[in-house]
Amino acid sequence: MAAGGRIAAVKSARRTIEALEFFAEAHRPASVTEMAEHLSAPLSSTSILLAGLARLGYLEQDPLDRRYRPTLRVMLLGAWLQDRLFGESSLLRLAESLRATTGLTVLIGTQQGASVQYILTLRRPSARGDERMKAGMLRPITRAALGKALLLQMTDQEAGRLLRRANAEEVHASNRIPTPQFLADLRAARACGYAESRGAVRPGLSVIALPLPLLADQPPLAIGLGGDQLHLEDKREAVIGSLRNVCEVLARESAKQSRL
Repeated sequence: MAAGGRIAAVKSARRTIEALEFFAEAHRPASVTEMAEHLSAPLSSTSILLAGLARLGYLEQDPLDRRYRPTLRVMLLGAWLQDRLFGESSLLRLAESLRATTGLTVLIGTQQGASVQYILTLRRPSARGDERMKAGMLRPITRAALGKALLLQMTDQEAGRLLRRANAEEVHASNRIPTPQFLADLRAARACGYAESRGAVRPGLSVIALPLPLLADQPPLAIGLGGDQLHLEDKREAVIGSLRNVCEVLARESAKQSRL
């Protein structure tokens, strides 16, 4: 890489860190204009930087006031260190425990337009086929289990709008889901409290997912366990029980924090 390219790369990396440090200090969302002033950077390049971090799942943009705020994925970068020093019931510690006790891949995701974005992936030891489940990747919100788990908390009208958008973005017509079928499946999933992909994204692989309890200043999140479809279907009740236990622990911790 030429000297000019190295300097530009270092400047971009420095601005990324400084942007994240702004949120650590300010404890509030920021507009593109405010961030540009903080970074002493052009408005256009700051807009590109923040939009890029949002696409990667590190920031979320409020659709109304257009301000950005960090997502849980930022915290997860250093959560292993926090877990070493504090607490036994952090989200990362619970996710690692899930992987150890179930032998399945653990996924945590959030909505990104008509997709769900994985912000944490802990792959199972025998991750045959799971190597494509990476943090930052996007999956159709109407077909991926984590996406459908997020839809459980929406109205039929909201979910229907996302379905139309997701169908429009599908390259292959065979992946487009008819609205009546989609809403019927969504209502059935609401009734049992969990969502399942059953090979709809990757043939032979499946994920079972639940919406996580709402966490302060975070977008809605979902957590799932994934693995071979036949194995997951055979262990469905145990898998759902493990996921519900995690949700209950987080709900208690969230309630405790809200009382402090």
